Amino acid sequence: MNKKNTTLLLAATIVTTLNFHSCKKYDDGPAFSLRSKTSRLTGEWEVVRIGSAVYPQNGYSLEFEFDKNGDFTYGTSYSYNGQNYSYAYGGEWEFSSDKEDIEITINNSVLTFEINRLTNKELWMEDASDNTDTEWKLEKK
Repeated sequence: MNKKNTTLLLAATIVTTLNFHSCKKYDDGPAFSLRSKTSRLTGEWEVVRIGSAVYPQNGYSLEFEFDKNGDFTYGTSYSYNGQNYSYAYGGEWEFSSDKEDIEITINNSVLTFEINRLTNKELWMEDASDNTDTEWKLEKK
């Protein structure tokens, strides 16, 4: 390889690297992913933190499930006096037009979450519906 080709290859590598870094969609990453946003989001998630509260706590847990077709399930489970209880609520989800937010509709109420991080195993988002910007952290089950 001659010097001109080496310089050209190095320049192309730098431009490509800077391009991927500057096009990062979410504040906390990832900078690049081969999987689509929908395929990363699709699946079952366990809530591990809401604000400073760590989950599961005192036998109480929360789960989200995002289906590829737009169906959404929110589940809670807890134990009380030796009895186990669980509830699930169905709804729908969709990305906002710029795919920076997730809009979840349950019983005609719309919740909006701003995505901060979306990987195969982590989802960090802020509740934009209640103006408190409470951060939710979820892990893929």
